[in-house]
Amino acid sequence: MNKLLKLITDNQADILPATEEQIAKAESVLGLTFTKEYRSYLLNIGVISFGAVETYGLGIPDTSFLNIVNALDEFRALENFPTSLIPIADIGDGHYYMYDNYTQNIVIVALPGVGIKIICSDLESFFIDLIFN
Repeated sequence: MNKLLKLITDNQADILPATEEQIAKAESVLGLTFTKEYRSYLLNIGVISFGAVETYGLGIPDTSFLNIVNALDEFRALENFPTSLIPIADIGDGHYYMYDNYTQNIVIVALPGVGIKIICSDLESFFIDLIFN
């Protein structure tokens, strides 16, 4: 996440890193153990706000729509929603970028039918493209 962190600092993007306690609570509630890559994002960054882009994550209030636990409560209510998916960003019109915690791929998900398309396999590169390109 070093390249991403440098860009965040250089561009003065807003972040709210999560604590170990917030991560442990989210893992418990969601029934997941986050990958090393995603855990690093949460601990070092949490959520990002830059220009018109906001990302989902932790480090923010539990009631925030950007909090992954809060967001996944709604997503998981949909029939056939994969339990391994974690929202990254809202694209609009029922489409979302999501991180697959099992395959470590970034996917586009179309709701409500849960159509899934793999777009990337490197979380840091994805965030750099999403936020700064």
